[in-house]
Amino acid sequence: MISIRNLTKIYDKGRTIALNKVDLDVEDGEFVSIMGTSGSGKSTLLNMIGGLDVPNEGTVDVMGENLSKMNLSRYRRETVGFVFQLHNLVPNLTCVENVELPLFGSARSSEMKSRAMDLLKAVGLDQYSNKHPNKLSGGQMQRVAIARALVNNPKIILADEPTGQLDSENSDLIMDLLQEKQKETNAALIVVTHDFEIAKRAERIIKIRDGQIEES
Repeated sequence: MISIRNLTKIYDKGRTIALNKVDLDVEDGEFVSIMGTSGSGKSTLLNMIGGLDVPNEGTVDVMGENLSKMNLSRYRRETVGFVFQLHNLVPNLTCVENVELPLFGSARSSEMKSRAMDLLKAVGLDQYSNKHPNKLSGGQMQRVAIARALVNNPKIILADEPTGQLDSENSDLIMDLLQEKQKETNAALIVVTHDFEIAKRAERIIKIRDGQIEES
């Protein structure tokens, strides 16, 4: 599914090496967690897989195709579900409209609304469907973001600290939902987390230190 070779990312005109010759493979249906200290390169790696950033060196292949040769907008829309660390909800859209966003151009409006409402219900927020993000708590916004990430039945689910603003009960609910959707679609699930209780749910824990995979 995902094959990464010699992946290197450098910022600040060569002063910061975020990723240093990283090799990694992730199979269809595999759940991998990524752990490491702040600044170790975890989020950068996730962004590379999600097509949100490009490497200085190395390759990311997904389903046998190099990301550098793909239409990245289409790839992100059709293949990837991304849970961002800071929600990235559109403030002037309602919750249900935010969840519908990945479906624009690929589904009829009635289907979009139905799928979005089903996922808002799954994260316990269907009653907030017509509210705007500024009316929600941080944890509620994160749950809307998770519903949005899952609405297009992605083959790759990327989650950057998906439970960072949630209590333990809601963390378990969200992780159960992510794993349920992963199994339904045989998706690859990659979760960046500082929480070992979340990490140990995965089939494999990857540790990153100073831009390099330390062990897996």
